[in-house]
Amino acid sequence: MFRVLIADDNYEDRELLKLEIQNALKENDVEIKFHEVSSISKAREKLRNNIFDMMTLDIEFDRLSEGIDALPEIFEEYPTLNIIVISGKLNKNEVTERLFRFTKDNVLKGKRWVRHFDVLDKKDDKKEALQRAYAFVFKQKETTDNLRNLFMLAESYLEKEDMERCIEVYKKIQNIAPGEMESDENIRILSGAVSSEQILRYMRSGDRIIASLLMGHFVEMRLKAFTRKRIGRAFAVLSDCLKEMEKSGRIMPSQSDLFNKMLRFRNRAIHRPTAISEGDVQSVFHDMKLLEEKE
Repeated sequence: MFRVLIADDNYEDRELLKLEIQNALKENDVEIKFHEVSSISKAREKLRNNIFDMMTLDIEFDRLSEGIDALPEIFEEYPTLNIIVISGKLNKNEVTERLFRFTKDNVLKGKRWVRHFDVLDKKDDKKEALQRAYAFVFKQKETTDNLRNLFMLAESYLEKEDMERCIEVYKKIQNIAPGEMESDENIRILSGAVSSEQILRYMRSGDRIIASLLMGHFVEMRLKAFTRKRIGRAFAVLSDCLKEMEKSGRIMPSQSDLFNKMLRFRNRAIHRPTAISEGDVQSVFHDMKLLEEKE
């Protein structure tokens, strides 16, 4: 059983979507159960009272922002729900930029969010995206409510800068579901195993948003390591790291300029991940090398 919630205020569009989903998945020989709603409030009510594998969400209801404003809350409450956003006006880059205002600088949360949604124009051929969503759901059929809660617990520890407990939770997920991709990848990220080569591989394979988020995390960790070498400690906020080094005279003006430049890049990589190019990544690697050579 593949359970789909269609949220669209246009009856004809809902009927067309049902046909598109049935046609896209006919080779999978799967029984599809559709639920339809015509408003965001009804969609939330359905989500509270039912379990769905996928949701299609028209973000252009009576008000343009009504659907997109609901996305962060839906991602928070239903972290493994696959969402296909239907839009005639916004592309995935634009939707992603609006969505990432709500990740609270949490790279791992952003990475999980971006893997659970796609954005399509109403006129697009949706077959590939629908098949991808179905395959993703099929792989996660063993995911329990307990795992969903553990992912959110791990992300809450990350927001508190408690890396040790965060890693412990991801290891617990691995014990429950050996080989689970997201937690395994996050353990490596938090253990400092993310390399420039890995980030570039993501970028070149088309996973630009994932690459940008990892790059933001990579830069933050390196800048905090630089700060600890200078003054013996680092602060949660990078601008405070820079202020304290400048205040104590532990950083040269040229280093301060480089640090500030990379701080701005880190913020852009996390909050506007679609705006980062491979050239930006290469430039930051170069600047990081310059900064660390001056130690």
